[in-house]
Amino acid sequence: MATQHAKSPCCRGSINRFGKRRRQCNVCKHTWSVRKKRRGRKRKRHAISLLQRILVEQYTIVQEQRYIRLSKSGIASRYVKAMRAIAAGHPLKRLPRGPYALLGDGLYFKFKRREWVMYLMAVKPACGHKAYFFDPVLFEGRECYERWVRAVATIPLNVKNRVSAFVSDGFRGSQLLSEQNRWQHQRCHFHLLATLVRGKGKRRYRIRSSNLRDKILEATRVILGSRNERVLKQARKILRVLINRLVCPPYIRKQVLEFLEREQDFQTYLRYPSLHLPTTTSAIESTGRMVRRATRTARTPQSVLLRATAFLRLKRYVICNGNINRI
Repeated sequence: MATQHAKSPCCRGSINRFGKRRRQCNVCKHTWSVRKKRRGRKRKRHAISLLQRILVEQYTIVQEQRYIRLSKSGIASRYVKAMRAIAAGHPLKRLPRGPYALLGDGLYFKFKRREWVMYLMAVKPACGHKAYFFDPVLFEGRECYERWVRAVATIPLNVKNRVSAFVSDGFRGSQLLSEQNRWQHQRCHFHLLATLVRGKGKRRYRIRSSNLRDKILEATRVILGSRNERVLKQARKILRVLINRLVCPPYIRKQVLEFLEREQDFQTYLRYPSLHLPTTTSAIESTGRMVRRATRTARTPQSVLLRATAFLRLKRYVICNGNINRI
């Protein structure tokens, strides 16, 4: 088969080549470039204010058209370029001095009927009231110990070496993860109290064993916040008596038995007051709700991860005081 050479688009004549991309027509001497690129240096500053409005303040692209004289596709292109630029930059700025408490939580997504979990992590210095975010990690499959190990491995080594405690909601494998890294484990008080309140309802005269659950909740709060051994012993005795009654729901009995078995995990903040540990994961969970709102229009795992990374780098930290939530 004969070799076919490219012809000029203007005169269909033969072409002279000048370098890699410059071309010239032999007939009319018109010149042009193939694979044209934007002239000038690459852009260094991106529309961070646009990211702030869309990701954080929840503006839409239609609303942005009121202030930017561009089409929807133009604004969307500028938005994506800004996200990629901020995600490609340095992940963490300088942190305050340690020791740190690591806060962790999993955020569930579903794509094409498959479950994905985004692992959110932040460190809270013992001397401050702010928790600073790491880049999120997204894995396919349910939340488990093995994927948490992979997520924790993404933390910079110089920061990880200064982590002294791990605050979690008590997911399966959280205790093993803490022991493996020689961290103190603090479990969330709010999750425990919420399970004891679940199903009680506002109209308590219609709910079976409502008074029993009130007593269980009161004794549990005593154990969570007291250091007096005599008071603690009395509260444990009350709990064991209450859960053995016939009117006690099975899931309440199960939760109380687990609490009595792992009681030390809920009192870590009392044994190590110098670490100023938060007693809930509310700070990281509220951030998870904001991440879900920021990624509400994403349709692929890659897009969700890009938007979540850009959002957390813009937000950088969340206030974390660690007070016990009262239900």
